Amino acid sequence: MADSRTQMKIEKWIRENWLPQKFGQKFATKSLQLSSGGFFEFDAVSADRNIVANISTSSARTRSGKLATGKIHKLRGDMLFLLMVQADKRIIVLSEKDMCDYMIKEKDNGRVPMEIEFVHAPIPEDLKKELTAAKKIAAQEVMPGDHG
Repeated sequence: MADSRTQMKIEKWIRENWLPQKFGQKFATKSLQLSSGGFFEFDAVSADRNIVANISTSSARTRSGKLATGKIHKLRGDMLFLLMVQADKRIIVLSEKDMCDYMIKEKDNGRVPMEIEFVHAPIPEDLKKELTAAKKIAAQEVMPGDHG
């Protein structure tokens, strides 16, 4: 089973360091009411509740070079929830530049709602190395063949 501790650590770093520096206020995970009546826990909500964000550490390509369609579909689900919440800014924060570039291209091609903003949050080198190692382990877990 994949270990998501590294991804959670990076998400926390983005929420507690990068977002406050970029937007000048604190952020926290928060469950907000959706226009449909239900609730969804967002990765980062600004103290004034005007900015709502989800955070991703996914790359646009798999280790074998194929498009990471599952990860992209996850982001599309996140976009749906962002559209269903009251906010001035709806953001998807991406730690991986290739995914940010891919999603911006999708938006430029009219395949993403205009209300969604994508931002790249470069992470510190030590976290980057940790993420690369965690992704390598996760990729080995799903590869066919002998793992032991």
